[in-house]
Amino acid sequence: MTEYNFRFEKSPKKKGKCPKCGQANTFRYYEDQEGNRLDEYLGKCERINHCGYHQIPNLVPHSTKNIVSLIPDNHNIINPSKSWIERFDKWTLDLSSNFHTFCLSKGISKEHLIKHGVATDDKGKTVFVFRNDKSQVVNAKWFVYDEQGKRAKDGYNSHSMVQPKNKNVRYGMCLFGEEQLSSDKEKTVIIVESEKTKVIASFFYPEYLWLACGSNNGLTSEKLMVLSGRNVIWLCDADAAGRMNSSIKNLEKAQIKHTVIDLFPERSDGYDIADAILEGKKPEIAQKQPSEEKKTSSDIYIKTPTVMYKNDYTIWVKTRNNWEVVANNFLVYVKYKTQDENQNCTWILEIRIKNKEAIYIEMSHEDFCSAKRMKMELSNNLLSFKINDVQLTEIQELIYSKTQFGQASKVTRYGFHSESKTYVFSNKVLLPNGILVEPDKFGVVTDNKSCISLPQTKDKMKNRFFISDSDVSFNQWYQIYIQTHTYEKAFVPACFYIMSLFRDIVISHKGSSPILYLKGSAGTGKSSVVRNLTCLFGYEQPQINLKTKNTEAALVKLMSQLSNGLIWMDEFHNDFSHEGLLQAAYDNAGYHKTPEASRSNNETDSIDIYSALALTSNYIPNNPIFFSRCILIQIENKEKEASQRKAFFNLIDLEKRGLGNITVELCKYRKLIDENYNTAFSKIFNRVEQATQNESMPERLLSNICQALTCAYILQVNDKIQVCEYTEESDILDEFVAIALKTIYLQHRIQNETSVLAEFFSILQYLYDSSQIHEGVHFRFEGNFLLLRMPSIYPIFMHRYRNVYYKEAHDKESIIQEVVKMEAPRNFKEIVKTIRFKSEENTLDQALKSPVTNSISVTYELIQSSFGVDLKARRLDG
Repeated sequence: MTEYNFRFEKSPKKKGKCPKCGQANTFRYYEDQEGNRLDEYLGKCERINHCGYHQIPNLVPHSTKNIVSLIPDNHNIINPSKSWIERFDKWTLDLSSNFHTFCLSKGISKEHLIKHGVATDDKGKTVFVFRNDKSQVVNAKWFVYDEQGKRAKDGYNSHSMVQPKNKNVRYGMCLFGEEQLSSDKEKTVIIVESEKTKVIASFFYPEYLWLACGSNNGLTSEKLMVLSGRNVIWLCDADAAGRMNSSIKNLEKAQIKHTVIDLFPERSDGYDIADAILEGKKPEIAQKQPSEEKKTSSDIYIKTPTVMYKNDYTIWVKTRNNWEVVANNFLVYVKYKTQDENQNCTWILEIRIKNKEAIYIEMSHEDFCSAKRMKMELSNNLLSFKINDVQLTEIQELIYSKTQFGQASKVTRYGFHSESKTYVFSNKVLLPNGILVEPDKFGVVTDNKSCISLPQTKDKMKNRFFISDSDVSFNQWYQIYIQTHTYEKAFVPACFYIMSLFRDIVISHKGSSPILYLKGSAGTGKSSVVRNLTCLFGYEQPQINLKTKNTEAALVKLMSQLSNGLIWMDEFHNDFSHEGLLQAAYDNAGYHKTPEASRSNNETDSIDIYSALALTSNYIPNNPIFFSRCILIQIENKEKEASQRKAFFNLIDLEKRGLGNITVELCKYRKLIDENYNTAFSKIFNRVEQATQNESMPERLLSNICQALTCAYILQVNDKIQVCEYTEESDILDEFVAIALKTIYLQHRIQNETSVLAEFFSILQYLYDSSQIHEGVHFRFEGNFLLLRMPSIYPIFMHRYRNVYYKEAHDKESIIQEVVKMEAPRNFKEIVKTIRFKSEENTLDQALKSPVTNSISVTYELIQSSFGVDLKARRLDG
């Protein structure tokens, strides 16, 4: 190729006035190798349709030949800085420009505009963000449009990013929409001139991949490299420049398979497909078909020495003496290979069927490598695959060597995916830049840095993590939530939910994740407190019932189905055999087992836990080691006010619409949480520690509640949410510390109560719940006091104690002495006395005829607040 010693001047040098037509800012000058401008009559007018002046150096007069500069370009190409990219990400979420408003009025969705990189800068201008085929931001172009979506007539010139002052580096440029190119190269690519046209047409013609090159000569040899191996359509603008230009010539030179389509041959006014769409038309894009001679020159589509894919949708495999048809009406391709965090591989297959739409099948690696399983899978779709394992291997060799397919990370659970920094739902994925995108029809999402394949789960699981069209904000939901459960009982659980969304950040800071523990008797609403939180991931999440016969492995699998989320376990009891597993979850430890295929080696498979746990129970934990890992919230009041009941039903109505958008709203603040977590935690913890320095509080008790509150505190201080009424940072800190201290003191008091009474009243509650003791016979109420028939209760207590702790119970006198200490300043005679109860023999006799010595009288409110005792549940329930 000839090398010239001149070239067109490049940005940031300004265009001049055309010497022929006199139009300003349209004439591109020539320069020499040192960058010096040649005579100012030498250059090209870019108004090709209206002027066409082009004077080339070396005194070639008025030639229209296009000059391609081959002076070596010593510039280093750089991409925009991190701060620029953050700015573009922010602008992309702003839909306020005139062009956005115009597109939305025409039915183009906001998701489409975000996906295709249409942004609004801080001055309201429209910005098209250019990303290359690796999804890296390389440049951007600014435009001003009026309310009708037309270029503004105020003299504003569109421009790309201002080049760096360092002349040795410059920003590159690519085709607008390159990041949308699929790796399989199957979809037809349509190239238009205008970025505006590309955005509009791609919405109404999603069956094509649309690119914009910026101008009629914008498809340079550098840019068209990404089109290699693709089927391309150049869609002309209706003018001379659109129909004959260097872009088309460059396609021909590069031998790109392409078709030039002129939809409006009768026009010459620059009319294009976007204009037609906006007039309510939808022209058919009829691609030229190859001539019959080319069409029949070969019936082989792809071939290796042992396998042929033919144009008649048959697959042939070579045998010893001949070729044999193994599929007579379909072809097998790979769309994606996926691999999960444990290196387990799956394959997404595309089965192209003759005269029918293709179908897509996801298979494990073992199934993909088994002829028997492949035949069974295809047979389910009424397709006959006549192959053995050797032939399948040969077909795979053709697929690997002759076709292209994408590779994706397989996501195995909903929620946060640490590798891609995305938050995954069943129908949408929240990207790190805050954009919510839908997967393609293969369940795959591609962002700037990674390609991920969504979990393949049952429909029930998909519904639980589904993003609906609800627009309820966190603050709107929270106001109804605290009206339902009261501010005092709802504040910590709501903060705990927010903590769960950023659990990996919490774990990296302290190495532990506290457990939310709601204690209350039947009918108090403790389960609703947590159930309402689980709805924030989509729709209602069913609890894991710990009274059923769960194996340890099954529990861990259930707990590992969600990452950076909330797992709810109901009906915790002190006989629960897998309590150690819950303790391990606090320390972020999972479950280890011997692999199924392993007999002799010492390897183990690991199932880790990725979510925060919330437990609901009727009992205070007996095990102090486990209890120390919990944050206790006691729910005592069964009587609900009318306003609470009304708010509860309002909350149910919201949940029916789906509330996963609230999790999306909060997860967008991940960067803010990550950058401020350590500082914010220290602020809360230091204040709490200072307030309790004379109390000998365990450090873990303080740390747990501070961990639960920190993420919400950060968002409150930065005015992202409102969980308390204060706006000043000092007031917000005071409120969070006050709630932390109240929670700590309650739990510490219960933990520090003598173990004799804690065990006694815990078992007393169990005996009542299981109907082994009865009101009137074993206990009764008299004013503010609970009267206990100790001689009859103690033998039942002793038997139960032995079954729980595998040792002898404390003697009755020890229990009575501890009650006397607790009841001070009441004296012994006020507490231990003879009290009348109903007959144990004749339960029908309602009279209090049986005087029982050594019975005791305790203050009911005291044991209720200290030990969570509720002996009125059955009375209220029925």
